[in-house]
Amino acid sequence: MTELRLLETIHPTREGMKDFEALFGIDAIKEALTDELTLILDRKRLEIWTQRHHAKGLGMLDIARSTLPLILLSGDVGCGKTALASCIATPVARAIDQRIVCLESPSDIRGGGHVGELSARITEAFTQAKTRAAAIGRAILVIDEADDLATGRSQMQAHHEDRAGVNVLIKQINQLATSTAPIALIMITNRADVLDPAVIRRAALRLTFERPNEKARFAVFQHILQGTHASEAQIHELAKLTKHNIPYTYSDLTDRIARLALRRAWKSNQPFSVAALKAAIAEIEPSPMMDSRAGPRQ
Repeated sequence: MTELRLLETIHPTREGMKDFEALFGIDAIKEALTDELTLILDRKRLEIWTQRHHAKGLGMLDIARSTLPLILLSGDVGCGKTALASCIATPVARAIDQRIVCLESPSDIRGGGHVGELSARITEAFTQAKTRAAAIGRAILVIDEADDLATGRSQMQAHHEDRAGVNVLIKQINQLATSTAPIALIMITNRADVLDPAVIRRAALRLTFERPNEKARFAVFQHILQGTHASEAQIHELAKLTKHNIPYTYSDLTDRIARLALRRAWKSNQPFSVAALKAAIAEIEPSPMMDSRAGPRQ
């Protein structure tokens, strides 16, 4: 069996804050995720608030304490789920004035398919998270492509190893509530509908990422065009031009359309402009929608 290597970053970092601020059009999601992680990772803050406003006790507090620290991020590809999960520890670390270790799962989280390997690697990921949380004080474990690990056990495609892996995953999630150092688990998926219901039920927060509407597209183009002479009216025009039967993703706007416009402006030694973006929009179609009916990865 191959060794499990989680990608580790200690937050806050300058890059993390820069990446967080560069995610436009999802302000409500950013705020909700920051608040929930702050609540999970700074246990004293809730106690202080309770003493200040509910010194005689609060029934809701018992529920809050028993809630598992699991957050599900779902939605179509290219809408910022992984990008946000990778940098969110920095604004949270700044909010609580404490360091946070963020551990991200590798692409080979399932391993090589050996008997018992999936369960062992899931257990190892949580063990590493607990060890690093104890050393640093608090941790966020990020599992991307969560449908690889948490496909519904009732699905016909789920064989014995998959079912065993889901059972182990649920056990590990349950045990997070008793962790000495606080740990938050963020699971990311493009196909929330295939996740095991027992995993979904354990989530304290579920956030759905959607392709940007006109208001969000305006915010993206406004950022892209900082440093140019683009007017607000021109930016609104770009937001309207990118209205499509199949919506553009955030990465379509930044990595495909804006990147093409930048490359052409650079090559022709011309300023980056609204005109260059319009030309790129005319050529680039939106990414296809994710087919949630696709079966689990084998």
